[in-house]
Amino acid sequence: MKPIFPASLPEAESIPGAADYGAEHRALCQRAEALVPVWREHAAASEAARCLSREAIAQLHAAGLLRILAPRKFGGLELGWPSIVEASRIAARACASTGWAISLVGGHIATMGRLSLECQTEVFADGPHQLVATASAPTTGTIARVPGGVRLNGTWRFASAIDHANWIIVAGPCGGGDDGLPTVLKVVVPASHAQIVDTWDAVGMLATGSNDIRFDDVFVVEKWTVSKAECFAADPAGAKVNADAYLCHVPLLPYCTSWIVGPILGAAEGALNEYIGAARLQSPNLRSAAAGDRLAESAAELACAARLYEALCARLHGAGVARRAIEPWELAIVKRDRAYLAQLCLQAVGRLIRQLGASGASRANPIQRHWRDLQVMASHVDIGRDRAFAAYASGLLDPAEYA
Repeated sequence: MKPIFPASLPEAESIPGAADYGAEHRALCQRAEALVPVWREHAAASEAARCLSREAIAQLHAAGLLRILAPRKFGGLELGWPSIVEASRIAARACASTGWAISLVGGHIATMGRLSLECQTEVFADGPHQLVATASAPTTGTIARVPGGVRLNGTWRFASAIDHANWIIVAGPCGGGDDGLPTVLKVVVPASHAQIVDTWDAVGMLATGSNDIRFDDVFVVEKWTVSKAECFAADPAGAKVNADAYLCHVPLLPYCTSWIVGPILGAAEGALNEYIGAARLQSPNLRSAAAGDRLAESAAELACAARLYEALCARLHGAGVARRAIEPWELAIVKRDRAYLAQLCLQAVGRLIRQLGASGASRANPIQRHWRDLQVMASHVDIGRDRAFAAYASGLLDPAEYA
């Protein structure tokens, strides 16, 4: 029987490796590295406060870490996708919530760059230091079409960094489309239009401040609304404004659902670093032969996760530079790899926590904080294992699905 492995695997012919993303990327990462000691020092206090401090947000702005994807035309850095995930990975080694603020919150600025020139001009009227929160999980929240625009009412969940936001992008179904069927709309509003509801009390990622927001009959004019399909499609209105930004010219969804890998990998690497530091203090429980074996296995898993991360960065960046959409088979690989990356990180850090014994249960132990943060991030829908693996396996067994 003719072997089918590995030539039949869709990625077998060209598995991307690590790449050099340029001098601006390297300079950005150096600025992030310089802040790691500060983030590590403040991580516990940020968790206790359930929010990053205003000083921390100002620091991120000053270092350019919240305008990595902002249009150069308006003072942004307009770097490629790997820059935002790598900066967040570096930050998450000290504080996962700070890494989250850089990538999953800072990445929202890319959506602003896809709007019309008129809207972009208003968004950046006060400069490039804009923090954009999003809320895509309505509970009682509704978007209703009215003459000239829409009205927002009710509550949306999980608006990370909302306490520091200048703008909010709300998403949800809205009736009255051209075909009479509901359309998922994205609606951009100044943050001052929303009321913050203090609900964020999770077991991890507390410093993201991902509270609920509520709107009471807020009218938004039509120009600030766009369908999700149009907003995430290739070459939206902003592509004409930001001609050199590849994230304005390709479908955005594979990118914005993948930048979570930065803080996930960084948090796991941070836990490993802390564990090694503790073991070097001659703790007998951490320096036995069995403990060494477990440490080596966790380190190997994170090395594998890092290779998956590098391949993800190179694949997405390469497609962006070429101004081409991610092919269906590539997207199946991306989803598989980011889910497996998260699984490797969970396994690696979980093993270290078990080796720590009772000391690993202490809130004061930074490894415990990384572990809690990692479990919350790994529950995110964008890296769900079951659907990602099932879709990849289905396509592998029936290659026509990749056509």
